[in-house]
Amino acid sequence: MHVAICDDNVADRRQLERLLKRESDRRSADTGIIYTDAFGNTQALLANPMQYDLFYIDMCNTDGLSGSDVVVMLTEKGVHAPIVMCCSKDDYKTKNFPANVIFLDKPIRTEELAESLEHALRIKAEAPDMIELREDKNTIYVTEEEILYAWEDGRHVTVTLTGNRQFVANTTAANLFAQIEDNHPMFFAPTIKGIVNARYIKKLGLGCTTLTMEDDTVFKVHKDCRKYAKYAFDEFHGTGSKSEVP
Repeated sequence: MHVAICDDNVADRRQLERLLKRESDRRSADTGIIYTDAFGNTQALLANPMQYDLFYIDMCNTDGLSGSDVVVMLTEKGVHAPIVMCCSKDDYKTKNFPANVIFLDKPIRTEELAESLEHALRIKAEAPDMIELREDKNTIYVTEEEILYAWEDGRHVTVTLTGNRQFVANTTAANLFAQIEDNHPMFFAPTIKGIVNARYIKKLGLGCTTLTMEDDTVFKVHKDCRKYAKYAFDEFHGTGSKSEVP
């Protein structure tokens, strides 16, 4: 488990690091090591927050930002992991937060810290695998169900997402497919430049030479991929007898 602490009180930050180190030692044989990164400001934390499974936050207006502001920025970055608001000068319990936010009072008690870690471990076990998409100045993380299809155009791949969204990733279709195929068998490549999510195929053309997505985008299907296209379509839509996995 990877944990981030963002607290502008040096003493509190170091104390929480020590408590987490003790918890890591105690749990190492069962739930594994707890890796902790500590930050005294938000800039470093927000550079790559998706690597963390749990956050402990208490910011008292350092750089003009409060702990509540940090939650908003993490949410905008796509964070769904548990966020623990550590209540001291600012009583975060009186404010409105997303459902993934819980609270601890300072000074933090060992028993309550352990409960927050158990909470995060349960959520981590149930969380969907996130897919990373990168461009020059931005990185987003999406679930498999958010991706309809992707198409390579030059040095970029345009990924079409649910909600009429698109993201232009700095990669190739082959590299993106290699990134996702092992954990997400619902994706396949009907052509060398395209990737589709089988759950969003609306229909297959005669002989599986083409497929039409739910937004009516049409892909040609290479002859070597037609058997899998039929299998994948049947898996999600239950049309006819299912083929064996090629």
